[in-house]
Amino acid sequence: MSEAMNESERLRRVDRTRDIRQANRQGTTTERRSASREHRADRWVEWFRYRMEQRGGDVAQYLPDLAAELEEQIHDEIAAAIRQLKADLIKALK
Repeated sequence: MSEAMNESERLRRVDRTRDIRQANRQGTTTERRSASREHRADRWVEWFRYRMEQRGGDVAQYLPDLAAELEEQIHDEIAAAIRQLKADLIKALK
């Protein structure tokens, strides 16, 4: 039991350290980072519920479609960010 708790505590500390480092890299606090994450999670839950209401029926039936749609949105956002970065770099090099 003690060994399992030690492993659990070790994993918790690893997560906490990662969060602190990421917050520092972003120039923010872990509290703000956590609040931002919670806000994004709330938005995703809202989006997911909206989609569930739209489609109705069994969740297991359309969950893969929702996951694929979510993945597409993520890819679209990344592609847009890359395009913007390229444009900014070209502008800076001129």
